[in-house]
Amino acid sequence: MRQWLRWFAVQAVLDNREGALWFGQGDDYFLYHRPSDDRSILISWDHDETFCDPNPDLCNPNNSIWRPNLPIVRRILLYPDFTRWYYQDIASIAADEFSIAEMYPRIDALPRLGYGEGRDELKEYVSARIAALNSQIPDATLSISTNGGADFTTTQPVVTLEGDCSPLRDVYVNGSSEGMRYPTVTTWRYTSTLWTRDNVFVITDGQDSHTITVYWDAFHGGVLAEDTIIATSAYPYAITDDIVVPAGLALTIEPGVTLHFQANRSLRVEEGGRLLAEGTAAQPIVFTRQGDDYWGGILLECTQEDNRIIHAVIEYTREVITNPRTHGVSAYGSRVTIADSIIRHTGFSVAVQTYPWLGHEPTIYLLRNEIYDIQRDAVHVTGGYAFIQGNHIYDVRHGAYEFEGIEVSHMITPALLLDNHIHDVSDDCMDLNHSSAVIERNELHHCGDKGISIGHPSSTTLINNLIYTCLGRDDDPYSGAGIAVKDGAVSHIVNNTVADSRHGIYLYEGHEGGGGGNATLVNCIVWGNQSAVDLDALSTITITYSDIEMDGAVWPGEENIDADPLFRSSQGGIYRLFEDSPCVDTGTPEGAPDEDIRSVHRPQGEGYDRGAHEFFEFFSCYLPLILRLD
Repeated sequence: MRQWLRWFAVQAVLDNREGALWFGQGDDYFLYHRPSDDRSILISWDHDETFCDPNPDLCNPNNSIWRPNLPIVRRILLYPDFTRWYYQDIASIAADEFSIAEMYPRIDALPRLGYGEGRDELKEYVSARIAALNSQIPDATLSISTNGGADFTTTQPVVTLEGDCSPLRDVYVNGSSEGMRYPTVTTWRYTSTLWTRDNVFVITDGQDSHTITVYWDAFHGGVLAEDTIIATSAYPYAITDDIVVPAGLALTIEPGVTLHFQANRSLRVEEGGRLLAEGTAAQPIVFTRQGDDYWGGILLECTQEDNRIIHAVIEYTREVITNPRTHGVSAYGSRVTIADSIIRHTGFSVAVQTYPWLGHEPTIYLLRNEIYDIQRDAVHVTGGYAFIQGNHIYDVRHGAYEFEGIEVSHMITPALLLDNHIHDVSDDCMDLNHSSAVIERNELHHCGDKGISIGHPSSTTLINNLIYTCLGRDDDPYSGAGIAVKDGAVSHIVNNTVADSRHGIYLYEGHEGGGGGNATLVNCIVWGNQSAVDLDALSTITITYSDIEMDGAVWPGEENIDADPLFRSSQGGIYRLFEDSPCVDTGTPEGAPDEDIRSVHRPQGEGYDRGAHEFFEFFSCYLPLILRLD
């Protein structure tokens, strides 16, 4: 059929006005039966009424290319696919074999006999005919009409795309013509099965190109029946049902995924299930709400698998399940790592919570997260094991309620609280009860109550912490302590700086029968507080090698002093020391840490410094410039 369409195109270009196969009259061909392959060959002849007729009245270059009137021929030519071939062959011949570049030399080569001055007329005809041929071909350009050419979402597994196209160029989708149809000469239609979440279709005809992405919205939550991967997508997933990961199955969420949870929906991982939500810095995973209502957060229930939430944003959560309770992320008897993530905007719920459950102890690694705008405790860990390092926690408050930055309770093994920056919370920046903990290199300030509150027989070691501006409440004489040790708790406090608070160090019995607090201070600075050290009759404290502000007196103990430590800028929150500070090189090496709060090696000078910071400055060395002129 392709050859027939080209033959018809030749007749149209030459404007054949006498053709039995063209429009049913004339004698313009022979059929030759070729024995070698038993095929018939059409031999064209008698073209006396083609091109430019000798009769000037019939020499019209604007004659129609639709002269054929035989029903069978018209049916062929009007079938959209064949019409496109017809147009393409006409345009191809006009641009090549019938072009001015090809025809003019042939016209010039005609013998003068019989043509004479007619050569110019022939050239004029060729030029005009080419223009007339092109003008009769529809002028359409490639476009996508489906959804106005804009990306869209569908819940169906099959999609149909369509649009306009030039009849002169075939349309390809992602480099292939398979599945392409032409409903009309100037329209295309393509149907495809969707193969992933974000299906990118590049539509091209070799001259123009357009791209459209179809998002296959096939996942809306529910109980998983198999291991499930939520694929990377530029379009959010609408979660209309709770996501439940049963025992033995894993839910993997790829980088760049955004999940929009309807109100009160949640993500729950059951015992033996696993959650792997590992984004990247460039493509975080976002867990957020759909609309203005809060959703129920992430609940891990008795799953001791290696659950991971990395480079994620978790926001707009509230408690929607009470037993166990859902918060931002809740690990009940579960193991989880949350790292390099943002947790924010809770609706009267905790950002991160762990709790023993049904005989299972929780384990949490909370690393390098930003946690803010929390309307209950930012982090509340109970039982099991907690490793909490490098987090920035702030803006923890809700009306008149008092909430903690980090609360640690009833730990099985000592908790590690390292390198955290906590500020602007309505209660304690850190609160420990019935727990052992190592608390190092934290910066705690603008705490509504205490910087570190240690109570209900806890044993803690505090090293290299900077605590300041804990002013407390006027109606509570025990509030506003940089460090409080109470109710039988014991604390070893080394190289801490406690400044500009209501109480620097406070030891007392907070609950009747609980007993006082017991502490040792070594290499510490307690300065600029309304009261440096306070303790009741039930409490004990030993202080050595420390700078304690005593209004001219010196706290009893080896190498204690009462001297301005010469902070760089306490008003600006800079508590590093000047070189001539009395706290530089005057600490004891006994039990002193190898590094300071900023990981500067100790000692830098002749001895260990007091306080959280080791004096360390960069010096510039200027060498003389010598110019030698030869």
